[in-house]
Amino acid sequence: MIQWLRKRLYQYFLKKELRHHKPSRGIISMAEAKEIGIILDATDPTITKLVNQFADSIRTPYRKVSIMAFYDYPKPAINLNFPHFYRKQLNFFMEPQGYLVEEFIDKRFDILINAFLKDSPPLEYIAALSQARYRIGPYKTDKMYCSDVMIDIKAHQGIDYYLEQVKHYLYMIK
Repeated sequence: MIQWLRKRLYQYFLKKELRHHKPSRGIISMAEAKEIGIILDATDPTITKLVNQFADSIRTPYRKVSIMAFYDYPKPAINLNFPHFYRKQLNFFMEPQGYLVEEFIDKRFDILINAFLKDSPPLEYIAALSQARYRIGPYKTDKMYCSDVMIDIKAHQGIDYYLEQVKHYLYMIK
């Protein structure tokens, strides 16, 4: 019952914030992108490794890639080498709290890549309120507010396939 209430309150407050949230959006190619943000659920070390490899593959001397992760445990991760937040940094409404999260949301990335396939209210919150110019995420009909472009993958295809598709799509834009 409490989880249901938390989820309802999360949706209510997020919709309320989105009414006043009007960042400038637009399509941008990978060649034009100077700053890219990636958000992920770092609870699974395999996913974290794949996203790190993906980030390294798109990073260039002229393109900065920043990662923000959610670690779904009550204590902070000791093995992550990028900014992250954890379960105790969520308020009752499942919204992430803290300076690092606010800084990431306010940063005007050229592209924001939502590198999480499962439902994650804290990461959806960041994606929805991001100041990023162009947001890419997995296809979910009930999460249209999180992405400008959604990539549809089958249930049996994992994060590695999804990231391949994101990369292919971004390099395809001229």
